[in-house]
Amino acid sequence: MGMTLWWVTLLLLVAGLAVWAIAFWNRRAMHRDPVLVANTEFLDAVPSFVRSQRLARVLRIAQVAIAVCGVLAASLLSGRIASERIQTPDFASRDIVLCLDVSGSMYEYDTEILQTFAGMVKDFHGERVALSIFNSTSRTVFPLTNDYDLIERELAEGAESIDFDEFGYRLGTRDYTPQKVAQYAEFVEGTRGLDDQASIIPDGLAACGQLFDQAETDRSRSIILATDNEVNGEPIYTLEQAADSVAQRDIDLYVFYPGAYDCGPECVAELQSATQSVGGTIYQSSDPDAVPSIIQQIQKSQAAKMGANPAVVRTDHPLVPFVLTFLALVGVVLLGWRGR
Repeated sequence: MGMTLWWVTLLLLVAGLAVWAIAFWNRRAMHRDPVLVANTEFLDAVPSFVRSQRLARVLRIAQVAIAVCGVLAASLLSGRIASERIQTPDFASRDIVLCLDVSGSMYEYDTEILQTFAGMVKDFHGERVALSIFNSTSRTVFPLTNDYDLIERELAEGAESIDFDEFGYRLGTRDYTPQKVAQYAEFVEGTRGLDDQASIIPDGLAACGQLFDQAETDRSRSIILATDNEVNGEPIYTLEQAADSVAQRDIDLYVFYPGAYDCGPECVAELQSATQSVGGTIYQSSDPDAVPSIIQQIQKSQAAKMGANPAVVRTDHPLVPFVLTFLALVGVVLLGWRGR
């Protein structure tokens, strides 16, 4: 507000100076006695005189055009061009662990989640994010950090790497370049440590819960778990035990469930029971495009739980219209002086 008042004050001073200058020059011109010269008809045939007349007309037209632009710019300035954004300051003390099941059936949803978060990073201010992926074993892609360049780069690269239909590739219905295959293999390296086992969801969730540090600080802690809950192996934890271990550390649990291919209703029933037993929230959708809206719902839930009331922050942008108005005033004055 103070900055805007300063710009307006300066503009009024410049405008006042310009008006005074124009009035002063016009007053001098009006007090000059006209000079009558006989036999001047031939001047219309003198090239230099014709050019001067044409230049005078051009200067008058330009002066009017610039004055109109100045009025428009001043109107924009008086209208206070501004941008608005929703800010939740308390989110600066938020820790989020993205906990992704990278079994073959989850690649579309993992891709959407990583892409969505990569696009959200630019609006973070103090939040810390970590990424953990799991299949039969877990791998920490990066720990909790607020290095947003690193987060955005790793999420974007992860989204590109995991966008790989492994089932289709094995069946020969999907064809990928050797570079793409190598990129995918490198990203999921370390998640297949147990032979003949896959999607060990309880152990993956428990491992994600271990990524939270700074236990003595007052921070919001959340896990966003994406899984179809199709366990193919023998986990160390049960799903209920893994969820309890997370809850005991005051970690909020948000689960994205896209549906299961081979498992029946018992998969979602077990996941829903374990999630809700610790006060968590489960979101169900078989549409990968629904992931961004689900993550927005998670943000709203976190805001309500943290007591963070979103506020609309308005930021004025007076520089461009002020500069245009100032240049228009200068242009009018210079053209008026040149046209004398």
